[in-house]
Amino acid sequence: MRAKGTLERDWSSLLPEVLNFIAKNLSEISDFVRFRAVCKAWRFSTPITDLSPKFPWILVYESNKQDLECYSILSNKLYIIHAPKCLNCLWGTSGGYALDSLTKQDKPFLLNPLNNHEIHLPDIDFNYYYREFYLWKNQMEKFVVCCVYCDPSWIRWKLGFWQLGQNNWCQLNIELGSLPRWIFYLKNMFFIVERETGVTKAIDMDTGTLVYVIPPAEEYSTEDDQYMAEASGDIFRVIVRSPGFYFSQFSERIDVYQLDADKIGSPCWVKVTSIGNRALFIDWHILILTANDFTGIKRNSIYFFVYKEDHTECDVKRMDIETGAVEHLPRSIKKPGYWFVPDLCEISAH
Repeated sequence: MRAKGTLERDWSSLLPEVLNFIAKNLSEISDFVRFRAVCKAWRFSTPITDLSPKFPWILVYESNKQDLECYSILSNKLYIIHAPKCLNCLWGTSGGYALDSLTKQDKPFLLNPLNNHEIHLPDIDFNYYYREFYLWKNQMEKFVVCCVYCDPSWIRWKLGFWQLGQNNWCQLNIELGSLPRWIFYLKNMFFIVERETGVTKAIDMDTGTLVYVIPPAEEYSTEDDQYMAEASGDIFRVIVRSPGFYFSQFSERIDVYQLDADKIGSPCWVKVTSIGNRALFIDWHILILTANDFTGIKRNSIYFFVYKEDHTECDVKRMDIETGAVEHLPRSIKKPGYWFVPDLCEISAH
C-alpha cells in the first residue's frame, strides 16, 4: 500500500529535453538501448542519431562462427552479438562497421554488427592473384576501402580503391614494386611505407601523383610495427618497437612522431611526447579519438593489447605518452581483437 500523501509519478511524461539530456550522458550503448525500451515517449525523445560517441569496444571473432564477442573496457562487461553471417576474414573496423569477406577470394562487404546492416561492395574487375584490404573513413565521413593486389607473377603489385557511393573500383596508375610494409589513407592521400627502407611515399588518391617522399623515422627496423593516424590536420606515426606487438616479451616501448610537412621538399617525422587532447587505440590498425568526445578516454594515451606469458589471453593496457607509464586495465581478452566504436545508425550506401 502507498503511504498516505505520496504522489504517483508518471515517468513517461518527462520533458523530451530532460530525456535527451539523460540519454546523451549514458556511458554505455547497452544502457542507451535499455533506456529507449522503457516506453514510447522515451524512445521517440531519443532518436539513435542523437547517440553520443561511446568508448570503443574490443571486437573478437572466431572464423566460421556467427557469435561475436564485444568487450567493454569502460564497464568491464562482455557482450555476445549474433551476426547475420559468419565473419571469416575480418580486415578492419571503422565508423561502427567491420570490413569482412566470406573467404580471402570473395569480395568484401561492410557490416554493422549491432544492427546487422550490410553494405555490399562492387565486384573487383581487375585481375589479381593475391590481395589485402584496408578500411578507413575520409574527411567527408565516407568509407574508403583500399585493395593491394598482385598479378600471378607475384612481381607487379598495384593499388585499387573504392569509396562509398561509387559503383566500381578505381585503380591508381602506379606500380608498387613489391608488397608494401604498410598502407594508410590520410587527407585524401595514400601513405605507402616501403618494406625494406621504411621510406614513406604519399600518393594523391585523385591523380595518382607523388606528393612527397618522407625518410624513415629514427631507428627504423623491419621488425617494428608502424601505424599512422590523422586528426585535425595533424598526421602522427606510431612505432611499436620489436620484438613484436602481440608477444608476451613486448617491451612496451612505443614512440610517437608527428609529420612536419612545412619544410619545402623535405618533410620529416618529429618525435613528440604529446598528441594533445587525443588518444590512440592500436590493434592491427590504429584509431585516433578526441578525449573530450568520449566518456572515459584519457588524453595523450595509447591503448593496446599484449599477450600474457602463457599466451592464453591478452591484457589490455594504456600508456601515457608523456611519461611512458603503463596502466593495466581490468579486462583481459582471449586473443587480440579490433577496437570498435559501437554505433546503431545505418549508413546509406549512396
